[in-house]
Amino acid sequence: MKRNFGHIASLIPLLIFISCGKELTEVNSAPGTQDQAGIIAACATVEQAKEYSIKNGSRYRVINSKRNLIEFYDTDLETLKKAIPSVKTRSNKVYEYQLVQSNSAQAHSTRNQQFYGAHRPQYRQGDVSRYFPHLRQVKAHDLTAKGEGVSIAIVDTGVYYNHPHISPNIKVNVNDRHGDNGDGRDNDGNGFADDYAGWDFYNGDAFPIDDHGHGTHVAGLAAGTYGGIAPKAKVLPVKVLNSDGRGDLGTIAAGILYAVDMGVDIVNLSLGGPEAGQAYADIQALLGSVISARDNNILLVAAAGNGGADGLGDCNDATPVYPASFDEDNILSVASVDRYNSITSYSNFGTESVHVAAPGGDSFFGGLLSLGLPNCYGPCSDSEQSYTNMSGTSMAAPVVAGIAALIKSVNPSLSFQEIKKIIMEQGDFEESLRDKVKSSKVVNALMAVREAAN
Repeated sequence: MKRNFGHIASLIPLLIFISCGKELTEVNSAPGTQDQAGIIAACATVEQAKEYSIKNGSRYRVINSKRNLIEFYDTDLETLKKAIPSVKTRSNKVYEYQLVQSNSAQAHSTRNQQFYGAHRPQYRQGDVSRYFPHLRQVKAHDLTAKGEGVSIAIVDTGVYYNHPHISPNIKVNVNDRHGDNGDGRDNDGNGFADDYAGWDFYNGDAFPIDDHGHGTHVAGLAAGTYGGIAPKAKVLPVKVLNSDGRGDLGTIAAGILYAVDMGVDIVNLSLGGPEAGQAYADIQALLGSVISARDNNILLVAAAGNGGADGLGDCNDATPVYPASFDEDNILSVASVDRYNSITSYSNFGTESVHVAAPGGDSFFGGLLSLGLPNCYGPCSDSEQSYTNMSGTSMAAPVVAGIAALIKSVNPSLSFQEIKKIIMEQGDFEESLRDKVKSSKVVNALMAVREAAN
């Protein structure tokens, strides 16, 4: 079933449309308008949703069959609660959204020619800390903190998992098969056949390959074997955005829930979108997935966003961007700073809803360099030579996700609350950030790892 959002068509394979109830019809909206929102609730059984739909003339879809997470349309919360008393809801926090897209967290992607051709070896001899020495992740590595034993889900445009500087770190599902050796069966019973190396929720298959470049770049910053913050952490590719870097909240929520079920420690969300309406019902798909992650001790690191069309950062306290602005305590929202620890002009900010700042790159220095797609960036004859540089809070988020992995690797017993607290407290105080981010600090890997080890 295809749902059309203006010129964007999103395939949502996991969000199963129940044929024995009222099928969810196509929703068409003009460019720039929001898709209709539904009420998300956890039912005792899917059968309850079907019976309710038939009786009340409403529509529904199953977001996660394992958790009986259902999205209801054409109904209201009170009627739903009366009909299904056992329905599980949480407070009154539900939001309507516009499309979520990586572009809102990566508005300033650039390509710097100095890293191509004869100058490419400059990067091959360095890493992120070469341009942001105050990050100090190399010294953190000297403390044996490299992210070993920790996994990070990259919920994004996918990951080019054949790149030699990320392929050794792909989190594989040894209980299932993949590629030409796949048997088309769900051998481990998790609801996804042959999901050996993650899942593509946009196309509905076991090949979450990146066809945009954003997710691969993000993965390389977090856990690339060369230059990544946590070079021994594992990466779970979860594709939820298309080749334009766009997607919808239902697919993103499904991707987060998949990451939860796969047992990751950290989820990186270098994507976001604005609130499109007022809170009016009990739970919405994305919030539900955030809560599910919280209940499983998973930290979600989210890009604060890159402002609006004017290219200037906005205050998230006044104009929230989700998922970064959720007030669930497992969200760690990240702003971007330049090499001088000053907030970048494009970065969103907020002393209540944005927690820390991290290197995100700027136009003068060409952004952060990381992995790219061999057929997208530069005259690359093979994947080994594919690198590119990007700027944005999309780049700052995986830096923090990588630091979280370093912390977890030296002290696996830490909860997400403790990891978040360490990151926020063990950073470099910057007076200029006092009115920009809650902690007034830029992350510092060495300080954080030392605190975790003690």
